[in-house]
Amino acid sequence: MKAPLQVKGFTHGGRDEMTIRIRDAFSDAGAWITDVHFFSGVCTVFTFEVACADARALVAALAATGLVLDDAGRVALDGAAGVEGDVAGTLAVTFAEGDPDLTHEVPSVPG
Repeated sequence: MKAPLQVKGFTHGGRDEMTIRIRDAFSDAGAWITDVHFFSGVCTVFTFEVACADARALVAALAATGLVLDDAGRVALDGAAGVEGDVAGTLAVTFAEGDPDLTHEVPSVPG
């Protein structure tokens, strides 16, 4: 596995709807979301893995959602396309109209 990629993006519109569209884009491109962290209503970080052969498809699928990727992240994903194997990375999505006071209920763990 190659060094992890760090991709950033931003979007306008509803956080819930966009999160679903991004999830579907990963699936459509053959990528796997391995973890998700929500930071209030302003930022969500997706941890992912993708076969290098599918990296360009992931860029196209994410762009089709309306997500604007940073140039460095887009270049890194494009560069991974010419390599064998899988690559891991993170996608940090900033929601321009996100609610900074949004809280997420974390369920208690028995024990």
